[in-house]
Amino acid sequence: MNTRKTKTKTFEFLTLFVMVIGTVIGSGIYMKNSELLNQTNNPIIALILWTFVGVICIMSMVVFIEISSSTKHFGNGTLGNWAKIFINRKTASFFSIMYGWVYIPSTQSVFIAGAVNYLLLAIGAPILPYQQLIIYLLVGISIFITCTVLSVYKRFINQRIQVIGIIIKFVPLLIAFIAGFILIDKTGGSSAMWPSDGNAYGWSPVLFLGGFGGILFAFDGYVYIANAQKTATNKDVVPKALFAGMIFVAIFYVLMALSLFLGSPDGSIVKLFEKMLGGKESNVARIISNLILMTICLLGSSIFVDIAIVDLASDANNKTIYTKKRAMSYQEAGFIQFLIFIVAYTFLITIGICTKREGWDGINSAVGSQSVTFIENLLNKPADYINWFSSGTSALVFIMVLAVMIAGVVNRFTKKVKVEQTKLFMVCGIISSFFMTIFILFGIIAFIWEPKNIAKNDWGITQSGMWFLIILVISLSINLIVFLIQEYKFKKDPYLEGWDGEINPDIIVKDNLSIKKDLIILKNKVFKRKIK
Repeated sequence: MNTRKTKTKTFEFLTLFVMVIGTVIGSGIYMKNSELLNQTNNPIIALILWTFVGVICIMSMVVFIEISSSTKHFGNGTLGNWAKIFINRKTASFFSIMYGWVYIPSTQSVFIAGAVNYLLLAIGAPILPYQQLIIYLLVGISIFITCTVLSVYKRFINQRIQVIGIIIKFVPLLIAFIAGFILIDKTGGSSAMWPSDGNAYGWSPVLFLGGFGGILFAFDGYVYIANAQKTATNKDVVPKALFAGMIFVAIFYVLMALSLFLGSPDGSIVKLFEKMLGGKESNVARIISNLILMTICLLGSSIFVDIAIVDLASDANNKTIYTKKRAMSYQEAGFIQFLIFIVAYTFLITIGICTKREGWDGINSAVGSQSVTFIENLLNKPADYINWFSSGTSALVFIMVLAVMIAGVVNRFTKKVKVEQTKLFMVCGIISSFFMTIFILFGIIAFIWEPKNIAKNDWGITQSGMWFLIILVISLSINLIVFLIQEYKFKKDPYLEGWDGEINPDIIVKDNLSIKKDLIILKNKVFKRKIK
């Protein structure tokens, strides 16, 4: 009997351990490592930042294991719901809108624009800017519609795709991990660890400011894993599995980044695969490497469309998002998210192609050279604003994470929320909250003033930094407007049953396609009982 129980615990531990790895390790390392190198201008500094941020995220996981125990037996484990429980409903509503209106659309745009970008790079032909705009809009929106239909109407198929996607995602990573250590080049200038410019900016302390946005993007989503204890059979194995999983993720990220810096010219997996398959001039290398990345982006699109729909429906049920009908189906959530995405994606891609900036002449950019470098530059530029903004909005999400963490620490003293206390909570909570504040602050600064420019005592706002700031202000303004409109609706049409709990605690949002349908069935049952 004890042997069977031990086997069950071991199986659940391994299941949760793999879930952490599969959830956290995603497109961040694929897409952000070269961006990190560009911001820090020193691979050693980049590795130090990967390590440091990883340690802090591990510590904050301890904090969220305790915070998530508040919704172990009821409610949904979202930042919006935790903010409602530990802070207040208005803050939770603001967070829910920020997540759904700012962060999710920018992240969805990254993956969908990335899929289109890598497809065009695989084709490898120069395409006029106006043609790129048409392709980005038509193909990108088609991808989003497909992901939404699968998430809403074919959830079983969609979940199978995501499970298979975990395997697909890891195979290229493991190949790249091994290849990076094999293809070290100390003299030829084809390894980022020994670049041809000799690390011109050296070890300036200012360079440590850069890269936080990209790294936070890579770790994003880890806090939701803590909610796994809600469905676990052996509750005692959950903290151990989640903690072990996060340690593995942090170590893997550091070693993966090291491998890419050693083997890839720019720290990216694409360039590593090109080097491995014969160089960037090889058509086979270009096609295979870019198709792999396109597949990864398509999987990321599927995951984040699904997350957006489930999260919006969950927050509506948790009373942080206003709904006149007091219910929101997956169909309604999918339609709302589609409208938000269309506006964000179309705006960011349009200004990415139409506005002039360094290295890009806008819609009138000339197409003349057939060289690989020229074509790459031509095809990579349209998604500039999406890439800048996605890393920046990661900082906004971590502001929400930070606020909930601090509220969790404060709760130890106020006892406002009943939780199951975890060991080392206060130590981890205080340390991780402090450094998370530093990460967020430096992450935003790094996007406005590039650290490598500050190292040269140049504090001028770059064009990319100016646009990042403009888009950020616009997004937060939209967030505030939507929040105020929603508060007006809450005041005009108040929830008479109060703000605590859910609209219907009997409904588990992730397991139901339509909350509205379940509510109707439940109301009919109550009505029949009253007649009897």
